[in-house]
Amino acid sequence: MGNEFWRGLRIGATAIALVGSVLTAPSALADDSVCTTVGQYCGFYSPSRNISCEINTGGRVGQDGVYCQTGSPPQSATMDNSGTFQSCSGVSCLGDAAPGIPMLAYGKTMALGQFKCLSEESGVTCTAAGGRGFTISRSGIATAG
Repeated sequence: MGNEFWRGLRIGATAIALVGSVLTAPSALADDSVCTTVGQYCGFYSPSRNISCEINTGGRVGQDGVYCQTGSPPQSATMDNSGTFQSCSGVSCLGDAAPGIPMLAYGKTMALGQFKCLSEESGVTCTAAGGRGFTISRSGIATAG
C-alpha cells in the first residue's frame, strides 16, 4: 500500500483520538494530581453541574476552607478548618465557579490538606480533618459528622 494510504490512516486515527479526548468529561479523584499539595486551590462540579465547590489551602483566596454552592436553589456554604460552616440562601450568596474546573464523578472524593469532599447523587458532603462539615444538595444544607 502506498504512503497516501498510511498518511490518511494516521490522520484519521489522530482525528478520532482528538475528538475522543475532547468529548471525554474530565473527572477528579481523591489525591488528584492537581489537588494534592497544601498551598493550592482546587475546585470541581458535580456531574449534574448544579453544585460547584472550591477547596483552598495556603491562603490563595482567603483563609483555608471550603466553599460550595448550588444554582438551584441558590444557596452556598462556607467551612473553616474546624468543620464549622455558615450557610447562605439566595442569589446574592452565589459566586462564579473557577474556569476549567473538572467534574467529580459520583462516588469519588477530592481531598486537599485537611479537607475532603465526596460527590454523591444525593449531594456533596465536605468535611474537615475532624470529620465535621456539611452536605449541600437541592434539598438544602445540613450538618455532616
